[in-house]
Amino acid sequence: MVNSNGSEGLMLDSDDEAALSRPLAFAEGAGLPLALWVVLARALSGHPWTVQDVSVFRDRVGELVVETQAPAGPAYRLRAPGDRSGERHTQQAITSALLAEVPPDGDRGRRDWSAAAPYIVDHLAAHAGAAGVLDEVMEDAEYMVHAAPRGLLRALNTLGSARGRVRRSVYRASVHVHATASLPERRDILAVDAARHGESGLARELSRGRPWRPRWATGTMVHPALRLTRTGLGVDAAACTVVDGRPHAVTGCYDSNVRVWDLVDGAERLVITEDDGVYALDCAEIDRRPHVVTGTCSGSLRVWDLDTGAERFALAGHKGWIRAVGCTVIDGRPHAVTAGEDCLVRLWDLVDGSERARMPGHTDEVRAVAFAEVAGRPVAVTGGYDNTVRLWDLEDGVEQAVLTGHTSAVYSVACTVIDGIPHAITGSGGERTARVWCLADGSERAVLGGNTPWVSAVSCVDLDGRPHVLTAGGDCTIRVWDLTENAERAALTGHQGHVDVLACTVIDGRPYAVSGGHSASPRVWDLGDAALPAARKGHTGTVQAVGAVKIDGRPHVVTGGETTIRVWDLADGTERRTLSHGHCVEAMACTTVDGRPYAAVGGCCGIARVWDLAAGTGFRNLPGHDHRVETVAWADVSGRPHVVTSDQDRTVRVWDLDEDVEHPLLTDRTRSAVRAMECVTVDGRPHLLTGSDDAALRLWRLTGKGRRVTATVHTGHHSIGALAGTVLDGRPHALTVGGNDTAAQVWDLTDGTLRTTLAGHSSGVLAVACTTWDDRTDAITLDSSGTVHVWDLAPARLREKVALPARAQCVIAAGPDIVIGMGDDVVVLVRNDR
Repeated sequence: MVNSNGSEGLMLDSDDEAALSRPLAFAEGAGLPLALWVVLARALSGHPWTVQDVSVFRDRVGELVVETQAPAGPAYRLRAPGDRSGERHTQQAITSALLAEVPPDGDRGRRDWSAAAPYIVDHLAAHAGAAGVLDEVMEDAEYMVHAAPRGLLRALNTLGSARGRVRRSVYRASVHVHATASLPERRDILAVDAARHGESGLARELSRGRPWRPRWATGTMVHPALRLTRTGLGVDAAACTVVDGRPHAVTGCYDSNVRVWDLVDGAERLVITEDDGVYALDCAEIDRRPHVVTGTCSGSLRVWDLDTGAERFALAGHKGWIRAVGCTVIDGRPHAVTAGEDCLVRLWDLVDGSERARMPGHTDEVRAVAFAEVAGRPVAVTGGYDNTVRLWDLEDGVEQAVLTGHTSAVYSVACTVIDGIPHAITGSGGERTARVWCLADGSERAVLGGNTPWVSAVSCVDLDGRPHVLTAGGDCTIRVWDLTENAERAALTGHQGHVDVLACTVIDGRPYAVSGGHSASPRVWDLGDAALPAARKGHTGTVQAVGAVKIDGRPHVVTGGETTIRVWDLADGTERRTLSHGHCVEAMACTTVDGRPYAAVGGCCGIARVWDLAAGTGFRNLPGHDHRVETVAWADVSGRPHVVTSDQDRTVRVWDLDEDVEHPLLTDRTRSAVRAMECVTVDGRPHLLTGSDDAALRLWRLTGKGRRVTATVHTGHHSIGALAGTVLDGRPHALTVGGNDTAAQVWDLTDGTLRTTLAGHSSGVLAVACTTWDDRTDAITLDSSGTVHVWDLAPARLREKVALPARAQCVIAAGPDIVIGMGDDVVVLVRNDR
């Protein structure tokens, strides 16, 4: 190693050149910026290289180094792969050197990730993962906020510690939302997801500098097995394959597009456009290249090259909707079996596109196909609307057997081997079960489930060397069954729509599944983590209503969803009671009468009931409604508790709970269905405030004869979907939203004038609440983008915004806290200064 005082006289021997080129062998992305090239050269060699040294080397061996203009400036990498021997040790040194380049955050003893070099933000995860130290890096919550999501997402599987796996699950839970969010929004979203995983300490760290933080949250919608979620359109068909050596999903949709996307980071590689909605597809390797066979609702059937997106050929013959496509290998050649509305099962040679067999037998639409080997011969197993499962010998095209027993349409079929014997698993439309069939003798071996309205998708996979099947359908949950014992091993939750498709694959030796549906965004699951304990559970359906009340002197949250009412301690989220309403809950309101807490609940089938929340028992039934009860409210009329209910049939009823009688209706029927209501005091008298489908906000007098309408405050262009009452400057006011309006309106109920408009939401406002705290009246609004807005109503000023991981549908203020129903989960926000 020889140096001189001038760059022209700098002499580099082979060891010097190896030392200066070695950092580039490990460069990620477009390459290393010059400054970090110098830093890593020093770290890996121990020699005090300078920028001048590196520049001279770059100029002398220019043919070996590629310069790229990255967004942050020139970046450098080797033209050909370099020496990566001793990778783990080298990556550890690189990681330490990069961490040392992150400046300190003042006197707090933390790193200031906002000042980190772009390369470190983008690629530190790759280096730390390869070094086996990403767990240590992830201990810094600020890194989770600032790291480039795509780079971190690719490295998360290297996390090995228990804490690391939890943080991995937190990060993945809503990465499809926070990956493109601003840093403040990402903080909020990650903090809520940490709370949904029961990680209150991490939630507090992630909320640093934000006005609100989650006090606690339930975690029904998160699971440690979730790897990623893709947003956008739903999925009507799915399969997995390998493209350019990387695992990909191929998904079809009603929008006529077939999308090919990376299963590790979700990046979209290719979009193929069909002539109509794609409801069936499968992948095959033809001439050593990946292909997909697609079937549409107009009957077209095509084969596409996934490397280029080009159509290879079309397969003509089917009439009507194609509902089933499956690919297999027969005599060493790729084949496809297709079926659909015309009841015919067809076998195609995918090398030359010829039809090898046409197999009639089904008497109604065929919905599913899978493959097995029975007695040494290739067999297709199909199911359809004729309630049968049929086996077809693919060598001679002959029907081999008909399996009967289903009492409704067979929606899905998958095959596996159990104890050395081929079996088929089938899911049906109306039986709430999946069935396991022995293909050797046609006998039914087992029935799985009973907890979903229908089973629209099944897929088989080996877990820990044992055959398993995944089932999914109408309850939005994917269930994992051990087929050796016919026992449920795990339930994967989080989809907000029915799951219609499942496909399993293997990535880096681990089993994975892709799921989705017509109204459910596709998700990727690491099935190796399926049996890990899930986060704290709560409701198993959408939370339709939230309330707050004191029980035994302690503040509690009351939530209603699916068929239950749940009572939670506001301070720590402990679930105190679960009350079975017996029917789906649509609306709820809470109050205290003579120091005792009650909840009035309305639901489907006209069921309305008052619950004693202290005793956990039903207090009184409110009969009379014949249709779904959509709104409820409490009123104090002459010191007596009343409940007001309205239903889908536009009927409003008022109940005096002291006398256990129903008062005369406000009218026989309202002019339009009431979508929101609250009881308020105007001129010292109790009134009912209603918002209706006809866009009218009306006041109804609750005392005096006739209970007539006293005022129509306003009309507009949209139905009123939510409202809240409050007092401003000593006068009663109402906050209203309607339709897809992106603004909320504040009305003076004394004279019916519009006081102000709360504008600035990025999407339609779904829910509102009002509260008074610290002598200030605040409004809380939720928009459909999943953002909470907090307003100071007196000057009509937006004070704060909080981003949520998912769309929320209901909100209430519990003192200074905000209680939110977000999908199936409950989230409680508290000011960060408390």
